[in-house]
Amino acid sequence: MKKLIVLLLAFAMVGAVSAQVTTAVALSGAVKIVDEAGSSIFAPNGAGYDTLTLKAQDKDAKYGFSVSDSNFLPSIEIGSWNVWYKPSAMFKVVVGNFSNSDFRTSMNGLTYSTGYWRNDNIAAGYNVLVEAFPMDGLTLGVNLPFSNVAKDTVDVLQSADLGAKYVLKDLGTLTALFNVDLVTPANKLAVGFKFTAVENVTAFAIFDGAFDANTYKVGLGGDYSGIDKLWVGVEGSFLSTAGTASWDVNAEADYDVTDNVYAILYGAVGSGSVYDVDGTLGYSFGNGLKLQGTLGYADTGFFANAKLKYGISF
Repeated sequence: MKKLIVLLLAFAMVGAVSAQVTTAVALSGAVKIVDEAGSSIFAPNGAGYDTLTLKAQDKDAKYGFSVSDSNFLPSIEIGSWNVWYKPSAMFKVVVGNFSNSDFRTSMNGLTYSTGYWRNDNIAAGYNVLVEAFPMDGLTLGVNLPFSNVAKDTVDVLQSADLGAKYVLKDLGTLTALFNVDLVTPANKLAVGFKFTAVENVTAFAIFDGAFDANTYKVGLGGDYSGIDKLWVGVEGSFLSTAGTASWDVNAEADYDVTDNVYAILYGAVGSGSVYDVDGTLGYSFGNGLKLQGTLGYADTGFFANAKLKYGISF
């Protein structure tokens, strides 16, 4: 696997100098230098924190591939991959082991005690996804969830995922997902809307329902960036599972003190006496290298840490 990653990196670098291929390579993560317990660790936030992504496509954007691993440092394994083809402006085919994001509505991803900040994806695992573009702004998708082990073909066809996304000009984007399962009763419906009609304002509303499991999720959020050097975001979510409810509200303010110094203030409150208030002060060296310190207090007690964060892309 190490050899595979080295070869892919070499391929991406070589492709970058070719007029026939567009490539992208990105790598990001962090090192916790010290925390309140006096400990340190590489990639302290676990899975999803250290991320390697390789992408390439031809100059006409008719075919390409993507390989990504969101936790490659502890165990070098490919997390997701896909190859895609767009033979015409009317349709696209994606094949691989992936979690498709074309039919997903996300908020800004502030930390949630309910663990909910985006609606379910149309595809997770080994898939063949066909997308159609019948008119400007409209995308339709049908996903067939194949597996890397033998599965009855009829069951695959009866477990198709359906998606639709429509961009409403000067208003926002509406996304709908329907995870169909005629083999088991595990059907899901998710709807999301991203509002972008007001300058410097973005708002989100998402709903996710797994009716057989009596599970319903609602998320609302928005952000404002109309004040120079300041970004403010507020989000809330509600989750009901078999009649048991949980909720949370989160807020964050990011301010660029200078071109290099930045400050972040974060607060959260949720059901079950969950709360968190913390502040971060950081320095950016440029090109994705940052040194920052965080101090806060939560329902679990006092916490503090200093981190060296890195992120680079070509």
